[in-house]
Amino acid sequence: MDERRYYGLDALRGTMMMLGIALHAAMFYLVDPPTPVPTDPNTSIVFDHLFYFIHSFRMQAFFFLAGFFTALLVMKRGLQATYRDRFKRIFVPMIVASVTILPVTGLLMADFFVSARFGTHQLIPDVGHLKVLIQELTANGVQVGEPTLGHLWFLEYLCIFYLLIPLCRAIVKWSLPVEDRIRRWLDSPYVLGPMSLLTSALLWPFAGGVLVLENTLLVPHLPSLVYFGSFFVLGYVAHHYRDCLNMLARNVFVWATIALVLFPVARVASLLDAGGDGNIYRHVFAALANGTCTWILIALFVGTALRLFDRDSPWVQYLSQAAYWVFLVHLPLVAFAGWWLIQFDIPAVVKFLLNSGFATFVAFWTFQQWVQRSWISAFLHGRRLDLQWPWQVKSSAV
Repeated sequence: MDERRYYGLDALRGTMMMLGIALHAAMFYLVDPPTPVPTDPNTSIVFDHLFYFIHSFRMQAFFFLAGFFTALLVMKRGLQATYRDRFKRIFVPMIVASVTILPVTGLLMADFFVSARFGTHQLIPDVGHLKVLIQELTANGVQVGEPTLGHLWFLEYLCIFYLLIPLCRAIVKWSLPVEDRIRRWLDSPYVLGPMSLLTSALLWPFAGGVLVLENTLLVPHLPSLVYFGSFFVLGYVAHHYRDCLNMLARNVFVWATIALVLFPVARVASLLDAGGDGNIYRHVFAALANGTCTWILIALFVGTALRLFDRDSPWVQYLSQAAYWVFLVHLPLVAFAGWWLIQFDIPAVVKFLLNSGFATFVAFWTFQQWVQRSWISAFLHGRRLDLQWPWQVKSSAV
């Protein structure tokens, strides 16, 4: 039985969720968005690079950690109890959020796109402008009119991945006869090589070697599902060989050095391949560079979390508990801020800071004041909480 508390990994999982604020705030200020949608008149190439950087590891690391903690939950509670818990904490909140948070998000995103395209600024967008915008987006190949789960897509993916638990358990069982050999292999930094090759192969269908989600309501994009599912399965198996994660912590500076070199290379490779001219060698290189970069960044952040944050602290506890609520509500807040700020001609960097700062403050403030002690916390976490702000805990201890 694994009785250890993984403070660092739990905080990292929450951090990956909350990076959605930066990712989605940056989306409004892209010079070259991955899908041809209207953006704010004030843009900066800085946010193209930031968007790509976060996108290259965020959800991959999240699903890896989700698999890891799912294995821990199955070990502690058993398979049936795990399914009951995940149904209550993941599936039901997904359904509730899809009929509460998602419609508000859709309205505010429509407000932003109409404002960016036509220069208007109305909370209820003009129907004529909306029709023209839909026609233009459809002509540019953007899926419009198809219902989606928006930023809640990851909850749907998690529900699907939980069906893979029996397969994950079987993989662990099949590995037992050669467990010692696998442990020696996993304790070597070179283990990231085969993982990178697997991820690179799964990036093959995507131009530039960069994953682009194309989900519709309850119909996941199969290449994306397989891609993210591989991280969940590997994370689940990693829990059985959890001692080998110490190798990631020992080599943090190695991962950081490689990432500093590899990320720009992967970015350039993606830009060169994104034109889709059919150059197979360019595409192979882009997929390999991005697949390898993803695992180097996962190793860097997992290793850093284990090395620096694997201890009980009010900051780690608060971050871990607040992350779920913050992620659920952040996108309508980001969309509202983006719509409000579009009327002002100020630098994109300032808009981004105001946008992400506003969304972060409101999301955490509502968690602190309205959510944690209410039925919403019991709904999301299985219990009501009574957390102080982390800096208050520190000052009281002194």
